[in-house]
Amino acid sequence: MSKLDIEKKLLDFSVGTIREVINGSNKVFLCEMCGDENDKFLSIYKPIKGERPLRDFFVGNLASRELASYEISKYFQWPSLPPVVIKEGPFGEGSFQKFIDHDPKNNYFNLINDFYDELSMIIIFDFIILNTDRKAGSIILDNKNKIWAIDQALTFNPYTRFRTVMFEFNKMKIKEKILFQIKKFIKDLETQNNLYLKLSSLITEQEIISLIERSKLLLENKKIPTLDPYSNVPYPLI
Repeated sequence: MSKLDIEKKLLDFSVGTIREVINGSNKVFLCEMCGDENDKFLSIYKPIKGERPLRDFFVGNLASRELASYEISKYFQWPSLPPVVIKEGPFGEGSFQKFIDHDPKNNYFNLINDFYDELSMIIIFDFIILNTDRKAGSIILDNKNKIWAIDQALTFNPYTRFRTVMFEFNKMKIKEKILFQIKKFIKDLETQNNLYLKLSSLITEQEIISLIERSKLLLENKKIPTLDPYSNVPYPLI
């Protein structure tokens, strides 16, 4: 099933059974999405009303940041992010993201050796979107041995620091083919193409300017910047 098909089902299907998932400061629910007959699947629902106020992020726009991250991953076709939409839910408007079945015992720390190449794309992506919260547990492995990145809500704010557990990629050189994609990405944003129009409805103009500047920095230096073990680490690590 294509991402577009999943997005349509997330928008069109109704919410069946729902239960709260206690795993963080914000309200999160596991929902059964119900279509015709036996067409069902699970999604993660994060209502905007359930967002806890944060010191370095505005209240009420984490869903938009999650969707903006997903739009950029679709543009690059890397890394793999679960399809996500924003719509009305049982507790108000929020993000609905396809749930990826996985073993929670696996996370970045025990996946790094076997999935180095896939994970290298995630840290490039994270620097572009300015992810301030890349914990080990937000890297998951599905039952088909595919790596997914989840939880991209704390992103894009230029007044925050880049935070990650992925220190194995400190100062990693970026391949030429990826730099070529980043160059095109910058041009498409500066000429305000379709991606720019999508992002401008989700994040601020200042955040888009900062997004372009970070991308240019990668293009110029051709490597991941030096990561500081004191200021570039999220809490908790998992």
